[in-house]
Amino acid sequence: GSSLLTGPEGLMAKERENLKRLKCLRRYRQRYGVEALLHRQLKERRMLATDGAAQQAHTTRSSQRCLAFVDDVRCSSQSLPMTRHCLARI
Repeated sequence: GSSLLTGPEGLMAKERENLKRLKCLRRYRQRYGVEALLHRQLKERRMLATDGAAQQAHTTRSSQRCLAFVDDVRCSSQSLPMTRHCLARI
């Protein structure tokens, strides 16, 4: 099997055609040249955008106050991470 992939010497015409088709299928979804460069830049921009959004959401969420009301007065304690209430209300 591996000797067929090293070179076309000693192969019949049908085998050479099959080998060429196999090599094309192996590279079918790969990007080359300008397309590869633009795709990599797009991936980097997306990663920066999602990382920035995740960090921003985390900082705004962690600075929020507890949503519980005690005697019709809102609790002034800071909420726990990933929750809407403080430790005393949970």
